Amino acid sequence: MASRLIMQGFEVLVLINSTPVGLATGASYEEDWQPVPANTLNYLGPIDWDSQGYQCAINLSTYIPEVPGSGPWPDGGVKALSDFLPTRSQVQANNGTVNKFDLMQFVSTATGQIVNQFRSVLLASNGTQATPNTYLTANIRFLAVAREI
Repeated sequence: MASRLIMQGFEVLVLINSTPVGLATGASYEEDWQPVPANTLNYLGPIDWDSQGYQCAINLSTYIPEVPGSGPWPDGGVKALSDFLPTRSQVQANNGTVNKFDLMQFVSTATGQIVNQFRSVLLASNGTQATPNTYLTANIRFLAVAREI
């Protein structure tokens, strides 16, 4: 079979600490290099740009299973993204620490290639969307110390 030019989205699986995550409907990341202009007197605009920080945010969207912990699912996932979400009382009981993961990966199931890999990932925020005539979905935002691939 000839190789394809473009990877297909349906062939991407999200892994959190090597656990396949099911029911994901979208995955994206954004790196912010926090550029700051070097402005000087007597010159319109910056003479240069420098990075003064870094932030990597990962956004995942997912369906919410009717029964928590009911995987595996046909997409290869063993655990749903919603299963990773703590309650406020769980975070408080854990000295204010939200869920942290060593590794998150986006992997091509067609080639086995790691498309993106993130190190030291922290759950930052999440929310649920309920609308008529659709499935219940959630959006989950993570922050990573670094994107390695």
